[in-house]
Amino acid sequence: MAFRVDARFLSLAFLLIATTGAGQISAPPALAMADDPPDSGIVIKKRVDEVNLLFSVVDDKGRFVNKLQLQDFNLLDNQRPPVQIRKFQQESDLPLRVVLLIDVSGSVTGRFKFEQEAASKFLKKILRPATDKALVLGFDQRVHLEQDFTGDVNALAAAVHRLKPQGETALFDAIVFAAQKLRQNYEPDTRRVMILISDGENNNGHRYMHEAQEAALRAEAPIFALTTNELSKSNYTKGDATLELLARYTGGELLPAYQSRDVVGAFRQIEEALRSQYVVSYKPAEFEPNGSYRQIAVSVRNRKLNVECRRGYFAPRD
Repeated sequence: MAFRVDARFLSLAFLLIATTGAGQISAPPALAMADDPPDSGIVIKKRVDEVNLLFSVVDDKGRFVNKLQLQDFNLLDNQRPPVQIRKFQQESDLPLRVVLLIDVSGSVTGRFKFEQEAASKFLKKILRPATDKALVLGFDQRVHLEQDFTGDVNALAAAVHRLKPQGETALFDAIVFAAQKLRQNYEPDTRRVMILISDGENNNGHRYMHEAQEAALRAEAPIFALTTNELSKSNYTKGDATLELLARYTGGELLPAYQSRDVVGAFRQIEEALRSQYVVSYKPAEFEPNGSYRQIAVSVRNRKLNVECRRGYFAPRD
């Protein structure tokens, strides 16, 4: 179950990323795909007006809800409903592209060993070598690429175990680097995700939080943040606020990872989330390919259910 923090403990920065309103997703009479042009030797296709959105739905106990239909959802893009829904699918089984970011600064030394064990087991369990790939990054005051994208789970596990805690923390630098790797290795029809294990303290590096958030959005990668702090309503640290802002803004979750059983449970929830997502592709209204930021608001008509989704995206430039 995801940890839910009382609103009074959240940073005022949430005000900067809140989305409001709801507009109904109404399925057109026929979700017809545009016809391809006739074959004339070489055909160059370019589509900049389609948004692909992955999201999960949970009930008030944090359990995933997988059987909803298109008409059960409301969607706004820049406060307007889409012009056309081009695809809607339940429980998408897209190939995974996972970036595992592990804080190796000196502040996490005491809990580092069981985090390594849990991360290794998670990768071995969730990755399908024929279709999925992962990358392992460690970060202190610098970012260390221990293993580039591969489907070899043994190589990934070995990379996790090579990491050793030391130094300070360049958290935002690590997220920007991870997003750049995802974009450099972009493959269509894949599900990209960052799994971050950290205490959330950023005391080194050159990047800022808004740069990390923007980079993750551009990479279309939700951040699942596992906090190594003792997360509770009475002990909500600045680091936890940072991790929650990174996670919620990108459509991920903040999960406790202070004790070994917490880490195992967090990875189990991430696994379930990745296998329990909806995918919708749509044409937004009044779309301009100018690089501007556009807000997304997705909700369910049943008010007892909550949607976990990124807050927006940056329109590509034509």
